[in-house]
Amino acid sequence: MSFYANRVFPWILDKTEPKELSEHRTLALQGVSGDVLEIGLGTGGNLPYYPKSIQRLTAVEPSSGMHARAQKRVVETGRDVEWHQTKGEQLPFGDGRFDTVVTTLLLCSVDDVDKVLQETFRVLKPGGHYHFLEHVLSKEPETCKWQHRLNGLHKVVACGCELIKDIEHSIRDSEFDVTEFHEIPLFAGAKAGLDQKIYPYIRGIARKPV
Repeated sequence: MSFYANRVFPWILDKTEPKELSEHRTLALQGVSGDVLEIGLGTGGNLPYYPKSIQRLTAVEPSSGMHARAQKRVVETGRDVEWHQTKGEQLPFGDGRFDTVVTTLLLCSVDDVDKVLQETFRVLKPGGHYHFLEHVLSKEPETCKWQHRLNGLHKVVACGCELIKDIEHSIRDSEFDVTEFHEIPLFAGAKAGLDQKIYPYIRGIARKPV
């Protein structure tokens, strides 16, 4: 892994995250319970927002650079996290192990969105819940046009993260039953940069049928 991907990009992620996302992380993690898996721990941005009542937190993250920054939040929050350095397309867990699976800002950068969703479905218990917060392809023509224009450069700068994956369609087309869904408007305002105007978000909960 390059110095940029291992050291610089994780730092950029932490420094450039819009402050508005803290509210949506909180909302995305409401109701998370039991034995929890987070796919794509990243720099640990979710750790301060998990309910104290969760029984156990297991995390999957392929990047050792991300893990190094996440460890600081593990210490700060006092969380006990079981970490696995692997990708979401091939989870090292048995069928039906977890009560809850979480992804936030992950599916934009995986190799195969549908495969990650299939694995998420597999490792959830029947009746278990999948909580998600993802940035998606815009439904607004002008924003969508800019996403396509910038996608190639963005993929390089953001270490594989793409702007044009139709993640909402993938979730709705999966085996899950979507029980809660919210479209989050673009973060605007006088201080919002171009990057904050090309990231529409979705947040929701899907359930694995019993």
